[in-house]
Amino acid sequence: MSLQSILPGVKVYEDERTSVLFGCPPEIIKSLMLRHIEFPRCIVLPDTLFRGGILQNCTEFPLYYFLFVLGKLSKGERLSIVGEAPALEANRELLRLTLLGPTRAEYAALGDSPHFETLYGEARHLSVKDGSGAEVPIEGFVDFRPFARGEAEIEGGTIRHLDRDLYAIGGTEVSLRDPGLQEPVYDLKTDYAPKIPHKFGVDILGGGSGFTPSKPSSAVLLNYNSDYMLIDCPPYLDHHLAARGIAREQLKSIFLTHIHDDHCNIFPLVEFNTKLRFLGTREIYWMALKKLSLQAMRPLDEFRSYFDFVELSPGEENDFFGIKILPHYTVHSIPTIGATFTMNERGKRRSIVFGGDNKALPAIRKMVELGVTPKAKLESLERIYRGRYDLVMVDGGMGLLHGDPEDAMQSEAERVIFMHLDKLPEKFDATFAMALPGKRYVLSDSKNDAFLIKTMETFHRNFPGISEEWIAALMNNLDIVQLNSGDIVMKQGEARKGSIFLILSGSCSVLHHDGERLRELAVKEAGDFIGEMAVIRRDGSRSASVVAKTPVILGAIDEEVYYSFLEAEGRIAALQALWGLRKALEALPPFDRFSDIVNERLARRGARLEVAEGEPLRTGGRFFIVLSGRFETGGPGEKPASFGPGSFFGQAEALPGSCPGAEVLAVAKGELLVLEAADIGAILDATPSLLFALRQIQAAGK
Repeated sequence: MSLQSILPGVKVYEDERTSVLFGCPPEIIKSLMLRHIEFPRCIVLPDTLFRGGILQNCTEFPLYYFLFVLGKLSKGERLSIVGEAPALEANRELLRLTLLGPTRAEYAALGDSPHFETLYGEARHLSVKDGSGAEVPIEGFVDFRPFARGEAEIEGGTIRHLDRDLYAIGGTEVSLRDPGLQEPVYDLKTDYAPKIPHKFGVDILGGGSGFTPSKPSSAVLLNYNSDYMLIDCPPYLDHHLAARGIAREQLKSIFLTHIHDDHCNIFPLVEFNTKLRFLGTREIYWMALKKLSLQAMRPLDEFRSYFDFVELSPGEENDFFGIKILPHYTVHSIPTIGATFTMNERGKRRSIVFGGDNKALPAIRKMVELGVTPKAKLESLERIYRGRYDLVMVDGGMGLLHGDPEDAMQSEAERVIFMHLDKLPEKFDATFAMALPGKRYVLSDSKNDAFLIKTMETFHRNFPGISEEWIAALMNNLDIVQLNSGDIVMKQGEARKGSIFLILSGSCSVLHHDGERLRELAVKEAGDFIGEMAVIRRDGSRSASVVAKTPVILGAIDEEVYYSFLEAEGRIAALQALWGLRKALEALPPFDRFSDIVNERLARRGARLEVAEGEPLRTGGRFFIVLSGRFETGGPGEKPASFGPGSFFGQAEALPGSCPGAEVLAVAKGELLVLEAADIGAILDATPSLLFALRQIQAAGK
């Protein structure tokens, strides 16, 4: 018997009769492969659904690996998945959707589309069939075993569910309550020097497959107008961004090709501080939300509020802030798209093609001959592989469902880069290149113009109504500073040196040493100011150090010009009040885990309200966060609800349970942050991380 810890919250149990994987985060296969651990025959779904933004029930690729890579399907074996009944039912639906695609009824519910019947027919053609030619349902691949009275029988033993994330098998206790963060097992080739986002170009996050243990999965960042669009979302997104020196706040949108787990690990986007635009077709957007819903076990409609959906029409050119996006469907096991992105630069048309996962062209030709795939679709894909573009990034993964580098031998593109590939076959080494993390391809350079624009945007957002004269004065005192990760921005105890900083790219740690230990007080990222408090308070020295957490680009602004601006426009008192409210929020859970951006949004629109003991409050039209004291509500015959520091109540449409009663009574003297219903509504609508966290608190309290 052995029990091995693979990652925090993930263990593998083995004895002579069975093997069990407890916990199933994304890319767990890669961890097992690198440690030469044979893939277990059983997976236990943990009670904790996500840890640090990482989902813990990602069974899709373990199932593929078990069935197809290990060849268990041909041997008539099924993977066992154990869990509580609701979790198993959600997982069954997840695997059905990701392996087989939507049903006809699900397509019909999405409305009319000339593409849906073809997509459905292709999925049926590519699905696994039994000896009689019938499609194998999910139950043909997986043996779902629910806990009954705390026990589940599996081949070779009994698993007991003792408590939350606590199990036992073969006389061994298995706890998944390990502290610590789960991290990718491969090298992300971390950058130490900052990279300027370009007007048009690409940064590679990864180019491997879900079964490549030493490489991250396929995903890129499209640089457009010096902003970033995420094209597919790899597991461990935050680690990828940090390696490239990019903060979450710099991502503005996501283009999703399909929902397979090596491309669609989008749960971290729900915890972003700013809502992203989701670009895709109607069915892929629905499938992505459905996947989130099944994994987080929350209603699907809840996830609509975390994105702004931009529907793209395949075969039609869509305009998106100065770039043109021409989507196309590929041929894959479930609905999948790619797109051609173009931008005009002084009369010259620049083009980047992201092909998407796609079967090899000879295989698609056979599907055309069989009447499964329209000839026009094949011709569209052939143009992508052979056309004249600046950069083409296509699937070269080979195998049953992926492309072949041979398909691009007639390409007239300037560069062809292959994705979804473990290793480029030798005969193509001098012809094509592989997508590797850290590579970048620049079609149009923005130089430093982007940072001038970003600085102006930040001042207009933080100081509404700022005069043109002061914008001009501040911009004319702006210097761009580029620092490596680990470089010191400011030192604790040193005198001010004449500048405040605006983070334009990357993130910084605020560190304080109390004489005994060094502590991280906060993380500042793109859009945050550094050092402005000391200037306004006229402090002579720095109270903390600031260190580049990633490669960073800073805008350095003369501190006396900045102070003169605040003084001339009468903004100092308002800023001090804002910082005071933000500090009060930061001292309370759950707000202590939010970034400055989130707490500042609340503080900027809110106002302090002191309430005497016994004083009643009418909640209609307002939303309250308790800063101190205690409050109770409850109608006649109802059990009183109690609210202490960090609690919230009142009117907020996005939080329907946040207004349990019309009147609240202060049972002790206290202080509240009060926001109008329209203001909290606007903040929640723009801030997924806050909305998701408050909904989680509500759900836990029911």
